[in-house]
Amino acid sequence: MLLVNAALSLLIFSSASSAQSFKPIGGLDCNGHSKIQKPLRPQDTCTDFHDEYGKRGYDNGYYIGHDEPSVGFISTVPHSGNNVQWEFTLPRERPVPATQSFENFITFWLSMALCDPNSGFVRGPCIPDSDKNNPTSAGSAFLEMQFYPPGNPPFITQISCDLTHWCASLHINSLETMDNGDLNPNCTETTNFAFIQTDGIPIGPPGPNTMTNASYIPNSRTLLMNQGDRLRVTILDVPGDVLGGVMTMIQDLTTGQSGFMVASAHNGYQTTNPNTCVGTNFSFHPEFDTAKFGNFTSWAALQANVNFSMELGHFTPGAHGDNDSDDAPCFPGPTVAGCLNFATGGDIDFDGSSYLFDWPDGTRNNATSVAIQSVKGGGIGPLSPSDDTGKYDQPFPIIQIETDVAASESTCKPNGVGCVVPPVGAQFYPFYAITKNGGNDDRYDDRENCTLVFGNFTNPDFNTFGGDAQYGTSNLYWFFGQNTSGPRTNPCIPHPKGQDER
Repeated sequence: MLLVNAALSLLIFSSASSAQSFKPIGGLDCNGHSKIQKPLRPQDTCTDFHDEYGKRGYDNGYYIGHDEPSVGFISTVPHSGNNVQWEFTLPRERPVPATQSFENFITFWLSMALCDPNSGFVRGPCIPDSDKNNPTSAGSAFLEMQFYPPGNPPFITQISCDLTHWCASLHINSLETMDNGDLNPNCTETTNFAFIQTDGIPIGPPGPNTMTNASYIPNSRTLLMNQGDRLRVTILDVPGDVLGGVMTMIQDLTTGQSGFMVASAHNGYQTTNPNTCVGTNFSFHPEFDTAKFGNFTSWAALQANVNFSMELGHFTPGAHGDNDSDDAPCFPGPTVAGCLNFATGGDIDFDGSSYLFDWPDGTRNNATSVAIQSVKGGGIGPLSPSDDTGKYDQPFPIIQIETDVAASESTCKPNGVGCVVPPVGAQFYPFYAITKNGGNDDRYDDRENCTLVFGNFTNPDFNTFGGDAQYGTSNLYWFFGQNTSGPRTNPCIPHPKGQDER
C-alpha cells in the first residue's frame, strides 16, 4: 500500500509539474476549454469536428460547433489536392447603418487537408501529397486560410486588423487523441497561426506551445488589402521538412502587392504530442494528391479538402446583445457595438446578425459579397496545374454545397430528424448563388463570366440552387449535423484551354 500511495503521489506530482510547464495563455486549445491553459485569442475560429462515431465533437464536455456553409470543389486530376489557384474579389462595405461584413461573418476561408501524424481519431503515418493515404487512419490536420473583414479592431480581442482593410492568415487546426483513445483535455484542438506577410516571416511564433501576443498583432509587413481588391490566391506544397511546407500566397491584382506564408518547421509551425501536449517544430504538407470525393480530413464536421467556406454566427448587435447566455464578450465598437458569440461555440439561438435578412443582395443597401470567379475566367472555383503545360488550367468539375449549422440546433437528432436549414430561430439563412452578368453591382467585373456569390440573391439573373434547399438533408453516413445535397456538376466550369495567363 505504501508503494502504491507513493506511486500515485509521484504520478499526481508529475502531472501537475508537467501542466505548470506550459504558459497560462497560449494555443493549446482553440476552443478555450483546456484544463491547463486559456486561449491567447478566445474568439479564434476553430475547425468544427465530429467524434469517431459520427456524433457531435465535445471538448471537455462542451460542444464547439460552428456554422460554416461551404462549397467543396472536387477533382480527380493529379495535383488538384495539393496545388490550387483561386481568384476572387473582396467585399466592399457600405456606410453605417448598413450591416457591415464583420457582423455577418467573422471570416471566410479556403481549406486543404494536411498531413499531421499526431492528429485525428486514429493517429497514423501520413504520406504527403499522396492518394495512398487512407483518410480514416492517416494523421490529418486542417488548413484554413482565413480572411478577416475590416471595421472591428483590434484583432487580438475582436475581429479585424484595422478599420478599413482586409488581412489574412495561414491557420491550422489539429485534433489530439491520446493513446487511450480519449481526446486530450489539456490540448484537444491545437492551433498554428501566422498572418500572411509581405516578407513571409511570422510576426511572432505560430506554434501552439510558443505563440505570444505578438503573433496576433499586425505589423508593417502584414499584407493589408483594400475593399474591392481582386486577389489571386495560390495554395501549394513547397518540398522540404525544414524550409518547406504548404505555402499560401496572395497576389493583389488591384494594388500589385503580394504576401505569403509557409507552414514550415523553420517558421515555427508545430505538431503536438497528443499525450503530453509538447510541441515540436514541423512542416505541414498537403495530405492528398487529388481532391477526389472521399479525400477529406477525417475528423472535420464538413466533408472538406479543397473548400471555400463562410464562418457565421459570431456577432450579435447592440451594446449588450440580447442578454442571452451566448452573448459575450461585448464591445462598444469602434464601428458597431455588439457582442461576440463564443462562450457556447456560436450563436446557438440564431438571433444574431448572421440570421437576419441584411446580407448582400446585389443592391447598394448592403455590403457587397465576396465574388469568386476563376483564374482564367469563364467559370467559378480554383484551378490546378497540368503536367503538360505547367499552368493552372485544370478545372474542378464537381462541387458540393454543405453546412454544419444543424449540429448546433437543439432540435437536431442523431437520426437526422430536426436537422433543418434555416435553423429554428433564424429569420433568414444565407445561400450561394451564381450570376453571369456581374451581379447587378458596380463592384463586380463586367466581363461575361460566371460569379459565385453568397448572401440573399434572389432576382432572376441568379441561379440560387433552390435557395436554402441547396444544403440538402442530414448526411447520416458522415455526420448527422452536416447537411448536404451531395456532389453535383459544377454549373459554371472554367474553360481555360488556349487562354494566356493574365
